Amino acid sequence: MRPALAVILTVAAASRGLAQTTPAPPAATNAPAPRRTAASKPPLDFTGVWELDEKSSRNVVAAMSGEVLTVRQTGNQIWISPMNPEKSHLLSESIVADGKTYEKTLGNKGRGYLTVDWGKDGKSLWLEVTAGPDEDPRKVVQRSVWKLSKDRRVWVRQSVSIQNGKTTEATLVFRRRIAPPRAAAKTPTPAP
Repeated sequence: MRPALAVILTVAAASRGLAQTTPAPPAATNAPAPRRTAASKPPLDFTGVWELDEKSSRNVVAAMSGEVLTVRQTGNQIWISPMNPEKSHLLSESIVADGKTYEKTLGNKGRGYLTVDWGKDGKSLWLEVTAGPDEDPRKVVQRSVWKLSKDRRVWVRQSVSIQNGKTTEATLVFRRRIAPPRAAAKTPTPAP
């Protein structure tokens, strides 16, 4: 796998998970199915500052080593950026968890298609990137599942990448950085 593509696939939908089938359409009824939008209330919120725990992770690509990511989420729109972009090999990323497939830039020169949706269990986010050539877009596929621990302090991203028939698995474990307690503000002493 090209290094830039591997990093983007690892990060962006960084993303992309274990095999998930597209949710079945709702049973035929007179009422239309509710439509999710980027602003819909999601089942999980990944907002925070996340530090990669390399000891707990598996098959970490070199570009992810030592990374700290900031995540901002508004509804189903998720923005991911390296904490120190000038020192990072990663690019900032934006995804929308609405179940629709859209074209996405991958790295500096690549492109692919990304589909992101919430898991049926309500406890996970599923991502799939296809980045193969136009004649066979599924020649390069990466699927990921993102999950948060109950206390929202651990973010696990399990990914499976398939390129030219070769399968690679990775698990990235991020730990939420907890802000240090603020020092109590000193109350000024009134002058006599």
